[in-house]
Amino acid sequence: MAGRKAALACSLSHRLAHTSQGFPPLAACALALVTPAVLAQPSAAIAATTYDVRQHDALIVARREGRVTAAQALQQLKAWLAAPIGDDARQRVASDAIAIAAGDGQFAEAVALGRQLAPSKLNEYALGPLALAARRTHELALQGEAVAVWRARQPRAREPRLHEAWWRIDSGDVAGAQALYRALSQPAPTQIEDRVALLELRAALARAAKDPLQALAAYTEAGALRPERRDIRREADFLLASAGAASSAFEDAEAAERAAPGSFSPLALSTLQQEALAQRLRWAIQARDQRLGAERLVALDRVLADQEAAMARADAAALKADASDADAWRTVRVRLLSDRLLALVESGRPADAIALYDTARATGMELPFYGLGAAARALAQERRSAEAVPVYEAAVARGGAELQTPDPLYFGLLYAYQDTGRFEDAEALLQRLEHSTPALLRLTPEAGRPNGEYTDVSGLRGLTQLYTDRPALAQQSFSVLTREAPLNPGYAYGAALTERLREHPEAALARFEALAADSPYDIGARTGHVEALLDAGEFAEARRRAESLAADLPDSVQVRDMERKRRAQVGPRLDVDAEASSGGAAIASREWRIDSRLSSGLIDDQWRVFYDQSLGRGVTDIGNANWARGGLGLGWQRGRWLAEGALQHANSGPYRNSVAGRLDYRAGDAWRLSATYDGDSKELPWKARVAGIGAREAGASVGYVVNESRRFDLKWQQLNFSDGNLRNGFDIGWSERWVSTPGFQLETKLGADASRGRAIDTAPYFNPSSDSSVQLSVRAQWLNWKSDDRQFFQAVELAGGSYRQAGFGSGPMWTLRYEHRWNLGPKLALRYGLSISSHPYDGVRERQRGVFLNLSTPLP
Repeated sequence: MAGRKAALACSLSHRLAHTSQGFPPLAACALALVTPAVLAQPSAAIAATTYDVRQHDALIVARREGRVTAAQALQQLKAWLAAPIGDDARQRVASDAIAIAAGDGQFAEAVALGRQLAPSKLNEYALGPLALAARRTHELALQGEAVAVWRARQPRAREPRLHEAWWRIDSGDVAGAQALYRALSQPAPTQIEDRVALLELRAALARAAKDPLQALAAYTEAGALRPERRDIRREADFLLASAGAASSAFEDAEAAERAAPGSFSPLALSTLQQEALAQRLRWAIQARDQRLGAERLVALDRVLADQEAAMARADAAALKADASDADAWRTVRVRLLSDRLLALVESGRPADAIALYDTARATGMELPFYGLGAAARALAQERRSAEAVPVYEAAVARGGAELQTPDPLYFGLLYAYQDTGRFEDAEALLQRLEHSTPALLRLTPEAGRPNGEYTDVSGLRGLTQLYTDRPALAQQSFSVLTREAPLNPGYAYGAALTERLREHPEAALARFEALAADSPYDIGARTGHVEALLDAGEFAEARRRAESLAADLPDSVQVRDMERKRRAQVGPRLDVDAEASSGGAAIASREWRIDSRLSSGLIDDQWRVFYDQSLGRGVTDIGNANWARGGLGLGWQRGRWLAEGALQHANSGPYRNSVAGRLDYRAGDAWRLSATYDGDSKELPWKARVAGIGAREAGASVGYVVNESRRFDLKWQQLNFSDGNLRNGFDIGWSERWVSTPGFQLETKLGADASRGRAIDTAPYFNPSSDSSVQLSVRAQWLNWKSDDRQFFQAVELAGGSYRQAGFGSGPMWTLRYEHRWNLGPKLALRYGLSISSHPYDGVRERQRGVFLNLSTPLP
């Protein structure tokens, strides 16, 4: 019959171009049944339900001539298949239906039709289209079955062997496909179509062997033989993109589309554009890290602008796309949005990144691991680590085997665990990173090559010890690391930071200055240097370096955090100390006092103007006293020196107009010296105020600081009363922190004091001729809540000892104190609590109950 002969003839002499995914050519019958590309409207509807050979022949001719569409032809063929027809007719109808469906790109439909009839019962011209459809739908078993039948029927034909080679590549049998390629290459084909098909197979084999250059060469040669084959050009451009030249591939594709519209589908162009923008983003990040100033962000800003345009282009094209491509368009958009998240974070715009992530999450979009990682980084940079932790965990889980250990995502998760007080989780993750990161690489051309990632993980252990309040351990870690790798800037930074946190400002400054000379462009070293200068009182140099950092790295979140802390330290601030108590009749039955200081910001990097105010009231058995004093002063601080002076005025007392002064000197990292004078002492007993007596106070102290955990102090104080009394006192103390963990601290203070005054029988206030005491206090502190730089602690302090008063002997004394402490970053430090104590005065034991509050906050 004419239709059957035409179909059989075309199956041996023609090919269809395969798609951009690199599929083999279709059998010839598809060309006869599918062309032309622009279909004319059919002359009459096809609606026959009873099968007839002549109607079948007419249908095939009408489809070949374009008088019916593929959908109409398939509708009729499927209607015949649903009716009872003979085996020969069913074989031909099914074969034509498979060829038409595959030729029209309806590969799932072709596979469904192929499952109704075994490949062995199909005509030969349907086997190629069925194999192609099975490959496109990843039906590997059906693809192999169709190829096997085809090979059995045409053992010497080239096309079945080509399809078998493709099937072997899909099955992972690259060696078998390579053998078929060699057989097909000998002798070398002379027909252009055969040469092109062989080149495409060679390209596929090269891709399977992960040799993109050989694959690209094969596609280039095939494209030269068949320049009209747009699919070959698409394959070459996609391969170029995957080989690291995505930008060039997209530019080439755009040029081809402008020259010959239709060369690339909108989906293919958007896919290539996304890959090109992702590559440009990586380049822009590298360019940023090599530049300083506003130029750092030029390339990133261009990428962000082009990403916005690409997303708009993809959204517009997706609205017009076929429903079958919806998943592919969704993938392109997800990747574009994930890349934009990363670009915003790298540009120092975490708030914008969070807003974009919230929008994506609201639509139910599933981001890849690197998109989730970018969102988690943005949340952490905005000090929202409690929200960042689950996003980091989702990113790690989604990355799976693709995420190498140690990846920066793991580092971010570890810090987020610490910032939310999940120290056990952080330690477990760190141990996992250490276990999976050997010091030497295992797979290298030569043995013993160092593993660069081991350096990062080793330094991470020391930094973790610092951030979890274990500086002594951190010092040991960095001592070993800097000895083994003295030129490593990360280790040097850790050692310098350790000196800072161990309260050694001079040693820290020396280390940061050396690090600045060795690594002048390291962000961590530069920000650490500024903070060390602030600790050392070198405010002018700290400001100059901070301004230089802000100019060089305007996008750095680390620099912004440093500047935020610096402004809080050098800006205006308010400090308040308040306390109230009752039950101590020897001093006062009830009393309260509020001391506050309002300070200006630093003027000329060294001067402050301040206003001090003290308000208080004491209720005693000889009367009541209200006291108010204000003082206007000027402070100067530079380097190791601090000096203050103030003019004061009080509401009562013989010294209502007075002066006060203070001089501090830091003699290196160990010694602290201080001298004070107050012309109207705050320490004056309330009963003395009731009696109209005043006192001038002088004091001096020497402190020896070993580190943050150990300190020794010696203090002298003198009160010169207006009634002729002169009282001198000495105090010596030893403070020691014995336990320091992320969540708990235990420290003690052992102190002894003695004082002596003149015996004045008429003194209305408590005035022993001599007294002394020895006391040991134990303080335990627990971390109850942590969110980034915001913390809440509870503390209990118990002190006990012995007090001796001349003429009354010795007696025990004790104090119990409970407090809450809030550290809300640089914004606010707040302490408040309760106390109860017992103390003998003139042989009478008194119990005193009190409350206290301390507040310190920078002002806008």
